[in-house]
Amino acid sequence: MIKIEISDEKRKEIEKLHWEWFKQKFYHKHHLYFHKHVITRQLGLNESDLGTIVIGQFNDAKFIEINDKIKFLIEKFKQKKYYADWKKRITNIFNYESFRDDDEQWNSYALFLKLGVNVCTYCNRQYVFTVFEKKDSKGNIVGRITAPELDHFFPQDEYPHLSCSLYNFIPSCHICNHRKSNSVNGILYPYEDDFGKNFPFCVKFSNLAAESKNLMNIENASIFFKALSCNSIPLNLPICKKCQKVDASIKTFHLEEIYNKHKIDLKDLFDRYRNYCKPKIDEITKLVLQAQLGDDCNDKTISTIAKTYSRRMKNMILGIPLGAKDKQYPLRKFKEDIIEQLDETYKKMRK
Repeated sequence: MIKIEISDEKRKEIEKLHWEWFKQKFYHKHHLYFHKHVITRQLGLNESDLGTIVIGQFNDAKFIEINDKIKFLIEKFKQKKYYADWKKRITNIFNYESFRDDDEQWNSYALFLKLGVNVCTYCNRQYVFTVFEKKDSKGNIVGRITAPELDHFFPQDEYPHLSCSLYNFIPSCHICNHRKSNSVNGILYPYEDDFGKNFPFCVKFSNLAAESKNLMNIENASIFFKALSCNSIPLNLPICKKCQKVDASIKTFHLEEIYNKHKIDLKDLFDRYRNYCKPKIDEITKLVLQAQLGDDCNDKTISTIAKTYSRRMKNMILGIPLGAKDKQYPLRKFKEDIIEQLDETYKKMRK
């Protein structure tokens, strides 16, 4: 799982756009009386509270207070005969379907473009580009081609008041969206956290493979996540909240099972690494620099330049997109974690 990174400037921009869009819908003259009646009389919210629900960040104290209040009312009204009608009123106000309207200048497509998320947030396996044909004279996106599926982190069925909340929208692929379904399951929340370096992908080979000549046979390899910050997971002991959420995320999206189907990518990575290990990369780098620098080339110059050049050469050989920097691409974490494991193994072998 990867984190959705948003700069403060971008955050303010999308919050303003989303709130203006919602206010226009909420304060429409044909619906205003009905909307205000439900919000003020039935939910006990004022306009500031409404704004918190629509564009507030989920870790904000005020949002938590208001959300808990509404959840309490929902649980209370579930026991009433008129619950279905009451829920329908809430759904009509916080109407997600209207956010998918092509005729609106601010809609789900526009949000995806602003967020700039091009890879599934949950699995990091598939591109989820936002593509459209053109914009009309009003700047509205027309001719939709493809976009991420929009997962509601807090499901609409259980949290109808959050169906149009800005930070409840998670760009995802079709598989992850449907795998998560209508349950939060205690998973990581992508606007706040990710697996990071403390929960890397790892590879191990079966004991039988260790005794055979085909030690690096990928068919004998197993891909799994390893918790570096908490050693309690394998022992089924009480673990920290972060570990619990990571574990729940792995199980909800079946990440280990799915990534174990990426053996062809693992084999490609192993083959590249084995055939172009560090001494060979250093040797290639030296030859390239000598060819480029000619008479100006000496050991000190090579040593200085090679530190950067070797890293670039390594990325090229191992299939890491050059210039990607912090940009996400499919299997990024998987590749970077396995390369780091191989580097650590290589260091131990050199000692």
